[in-house]
Amino acid sequence: MAVLSVVVLIGHHTVPPLDRDEARFAQASKQMLQTGDYITVRFQDELRAKKPVGIYWLQSTFANFLGADDISSYRFVNLLALLASVFALYHMALQFYDSRAAFAAAALFSSGFLVLGEAHIAKTDTLLMALALGQQWALMRFYISWQTGLAPTRDNWIWFWGCMAAGILVKGPVLPALAALTLAALCLWHRQVGWLSILRLWRGGFLLLLLCLPWAILVTIATDGEFLANAIKSDFLAKVEASQESHGAPPGVYAFLLGLLIWPASPLLVWAFTNVRTFAASTETRFLLAWIIPFWLMIELIPTKLPHYPLPLFPAIILLLIGGVGVLSGPKKTGRKWKYFVGVGFRHLGVGTGLLLASIVLFFAFQYGGATSRRAILFALLAFAMASMAAWYGHQWIRHALWRPFFNMIGAAMLFHLIVFAGVVPALSQIHVSSAIAKQIAALPTKPSVIATTGYQEPSLVFLLGRNLLLLGASEAALFLIEAPGGLAIIEQRQQDAFLKAASQLGVRLAPPVQLSGINISKGQNVIIFLYSAEMFDANASKE
Repeated sequence: MAVLSVVVLIGHHTVPPLDRDEARFAQASKQMLQTGDYITVRFQDELRAKKPVGIYWLQSTFANFLGADDISSYRFVNLLALLASVFALYHMALQFYDSRAAFAAAALFSSGFLVLGEAHIAKTDTLLMALALGQQWALMRFYISWQTGLAPTRDNWIWFWGCMAAGILVKGPVLPALAALTLAALCLWHRQVGWLSILRLWRGGFLLLLLCLPWAILVTIATDGEFLANAIKSDFLAKVEASQESHGAPPGVYAFLLGLLIWPASPLLVWAFTNVRTFAASTETRFLLAWIIPFWLMIELIPTKLPHYPLPLFPAIILLLIGGVGVLSGPKKTGRKWKYFVGVGFRHLGVGTGLLLASIVLFFAFQYGGATSRRAILFALLAFAMASMAAWYGHQWIRHALWRPFFNMIGAAMLFHLIVFAGVVPALSQIHVSSAIAKQIAALPTKPSVIATTGYQEPSLVFLLGRNLLLLGASEAALFLIEAPGGLAIIEQRQQDAFLKAASQLGVRLAPPVQLSGINISKGQNVIIFLYSAEMFDANASKE
């Protein structure tokens, strides 16, 4: 846990604010702290009806103690959520395996590419994963109690409904949908619904209302119903009905990318697919299948596809996969050698997934390193070395099915992620345009009285420069320099001609601009940024 904390914290402090979702969440939480309005979520003056209030409450609380201007303060929630998930997964795994396998499950889970990647970003998904794990663990205890004829613990229903309520306040209907799909699958399997009474539905429903309804009422009053209406229509239903914000993809894309997202657990996938029938025979593993399969089908069918959507399923996937660690190197059965060799081939393909990730990282270092390309390439080469080491230990593990090379593979994979998130990503200076602008403004001899931006209006720039940053058109930016003495205009090259034309018509005398360049990773565009200010009239110079 200590090693994991260090790995994540280093990345929290070194990676600049990322566009677009992270910066939007962090800025909205910062404004909540600045304004004291803990009911309505806003980005600048715009109502941000994308997610409920839970994540903003937590982020603003930690930012109050750790520093409101530091992006790492808003990421700290995810570190705690990740640590809670690892702790819970270990104790949940003890119901399936011995202590060594349970520790292996926790280690494999905490070294996953997507899990660690999301833990470095100030969004909802790592926290939602932790709450999903808590909810499903409580639900599994209900199910096992029913199967064994034993009464569940008295406080189990509070854990189940409490985690669900917290999940609703963080990301709306995701956790209720996960629980409903899991229960539906179990009821269909057993062809019984009467056992659901042990969930204490009436008490649970009351607890949900008690925890979630007050904020829903307050935000409805504060926004005349606009917040919840926008959240349901513009966010939730829009994603279900059609691909949103160019994030569409066909069904099956998650299955195709799974090996990449869960590396270094990838080589265990073949073993898991060949043992589905065996899983169905056990009460615990049957529950894991009910946890995974229906929700997976749902997210595959939803038109909007984002990499983090399967995250609530990853604890269950790892719990299933860890059972194959010690059985990979079985004897070659006569007449079935081809199956053995095919299985070994796919396992090595899973091990080699890390090399694919490392190659992608190396490509990004060459492509986006910019002024810090040497540092980015050096870190990328170190990451490639760690991925190669992980592949070698993975090969040894597949050959001998021993725990030592397995743990060595996990250690190398975690070092790979540390180098990537804490070393390579911060060194990709070409994509950190907002940070470059903020540093350049901070280095100006005179601090601007007010700042406006045209063309380049990413949320990370708002987070770094403050909520008073004006988002204007080209003509408005020229007028702004007249009306705001000492002001600074940030102009993207595509808007420069219109800005200069308007400035000329208005008679604005412009000082020579400061020029920056980079890549707007959100739009996939090369950008050239100019920092313009109006020349101040010098009375003594005019007399001469």
